[in-house]
Amino acid sequence: MTQGSSTSLKHMWDTRPHRIPKDEGGRAVIAGVCTGFGQRYNVDPVAVRIAFVILSLVFGGGIFAYLLCWFFMPRVGMNITPAKAIVTPKEQLTPHEIEERKPGWWLLLGLIIFLPAAGQAADLRGTLLSFAAFFFVWFFTYARTPEPPAGTNGDDLVYR
Repeated sequence: MTQGSSTSLKHMWDTRPHRIPKDEGGRAVIAGVCTGFGQRYNVDPVAVRIAFVILSLVFGGGIFAYLLCWFFMPRVGMNITPAKAIVTPKEQLTPHEIEERKPGWWLLLGLIIFLPAAGQAADLRGTLLSFAAFFFVWFFTYARTPEPPAGTNGDDLVYR
């Protein structure tokens, strides 16, 4: 990987979408992952949902990718993810950030259970293939819109 692509991946990660759940004004169905992707990359959240469903039905990895996104995407207005909330001591978290610990533990458990279960229920290669397809679609979507639209950095996000 070249320095340029490494920088792009870091920027992609640093500008990743924020989840926009219903209680934050989004039109979330589950956790606001698809709504966040739609807002960040100017695509219809329904198209994002359909992509996750197709990846789930065809290869089985859409569920795994969704859980990973939920685990590593901060909630709108926050900088902490459920993953970071479970590894950060409670004393260092605000009361609002502590609320991310419970879903963080559940998501970690779901991820730990899902991958081996997917390997038993279906071909694990298909699950990994669909996860790779998700990543490449995300990367090419990012390449089309590398800078977040105004008002979508999480702190000042206003759902439209």
